[in-house]
Amino acid sequence: MAYFMTDTSKENRQDECRFSPNKDATVEDLNKIGVECTKVDFDDVNVQEDLDRLIKKYDMNFHDEVHICRATMPDFDGKLDMFFEEHLHDDAELRVIKKGVGYFDVRGKDERWIRIPVRRGDFVFLPAGIYHRFTTDRAEDVIALRLFRNNPKWTAFNRKTDGDDQPIRQQYLNAI
Repeated sequence: MAYFMTDTSKENRQDECRFSPNKDATVEDLNKIGVECTKVDFDDVNVQEDLDRLIKKYDMNFHDEVHICRATMPDFDGKLDMFFEEHLHDDAELRVIKKGVGYFDVRGKDERWIRIPVRRGDFVFLPAGIYHRFTTDRAEDVIALRLFRNNPKWTAFNRKTDGDDQPIRQQYLNAI
């Protein structure tokens, strides 16, 4: 599912950005940096049970839905630039994709980017303190369920400005 990716620019960030030949990232590669991925079957009548299981497992108390789409999101290009800026959060980031295709990029232990393609039914857990970014594919239409432990907040600390100064970054590095 995940793979080590080639360098990206603003112009090609919505492409797959695979090496040729492809260099897969294993589940072990993701586990080493605290990233977890699983599936939620939105076509199953028990989908709410799957979601409730994830909410309980990760001790989440709030959720909302975000529609990342040029037609509905004000300042779409600005938002996509913001999502794609390498950043971290004080809280874990948990997403379930309900529609569309996107890419979560995370920094491996060796600083190489690992790209995680996500589509309907994909669940991604990114631990607090991990550098990451997100973009849609070229269809530019993703609906994601966002899970939060506390009241929904989304404070990003960009790597190039203040990310390395955040205490959560050092906690994350010590944990991995």
